[in-house]
Amino acid sequence: MTGVERSNRTAIVIADALALLVFLIAGIRSHRGSVQVVVFLESAIPVGLAWAGASAIFGNYRRPGWKSLALTWAVAVPIGLLARTWLVGSPVGSRVFVFLGVGLAFTALFLSVGRFLAWVPARVSRRAPDVVR
Repeated sequence: MTGVERSNRTAIVIADALALLVFLIAGIRSHRGSVQVVVFLESAIPVGLAWAGASAIFGNYRRPGWKSLALTWAVAVPIGLLARTWLVGSPVGSRVFVFLGVGLAFTALFLSVGRFLAWVPARVSRRAPDVVR
């Protein structure tokens, strides 16, 4: 693995982590007004564990790309959000489906933007002339 590939993979991991972090903080702030450590951990731990597990299964960081991201997202986000719902006890009833829909939509947006931003510097560095390196 070259230095560019290693730095690109690191950028992707950081971008994904920041995307999920922004999603969690925005969600907590929109419903609670402030982010408390316990409340954050009740959401972050299930989502983070689901993300780590699905990433390992689908090779999200071994073979980073849109396909592995989509597979990881489609499995990890619902599992993480449903585990969080079970742990916290809300939302209930049909509101769970709205919660999942909003969670899927916003995580898709944040992860896509993060991956794009991680991808741009790697593309630029591959095209840079050898004189600069």
